[in-house]
Amino acid sequence: MKAWSVVVDGRTYQIKAKSNSLIIDGEKTKLKSLMSRKDGIYKVYDVPVGSKTAQFYVNTWVGGVKLAMDGIDCATGAPFTPPAMPKWAYVFMVIHCLNFMNGALGALLAIVGVMATISISGNSNLSTLVKVLLNIGLVVVSAVVIFGIALALAAALY
Repeated sequence: MKAWSVVVDGRTYQIKAKSNSLIIDGEKTKLKSLMSRKDGIYKVYDVPVGSKTAQFYVNTWVGGVKLAMDGIDCATGAPFTPPAMPKWAYVFMVIHCLNFMNGALGALLAIVGVMATISISGNSNLSTLVKVLLNIGLVVVSAVVIFGIALALAAALY
């Protein structure tokens, strides 16, 4: 359960994320009752905290959460702007989805590959070149694993 301490107008609020709700100073609020919108890979909920409104970011693809108020990450105190998924990342996700044709192991590799692509491509600490190279490496490793297993099975059958 993720928790934050937020100070608004001199008062400290304790906010905890619990499954599909937020607990603000012990009072449970369902996420579906809050105003929400899509922002790239995030679903954003507007959370009233005292006289201000915080934004609760839920990563709909990987499952991470963040609470921000006035552009500041409430956990770290650092400026927060939600990372946008670059358009080229979708190409790598489609390539990984082709692994679904390779049976159960291919489906598992596809899911892991898509999640890793989202994680790598949304990382603001890496340059675009490094992100692209890591995604290319991930595709190559996935292909090597699939072909390696296929060759091992073929050798075992003959």
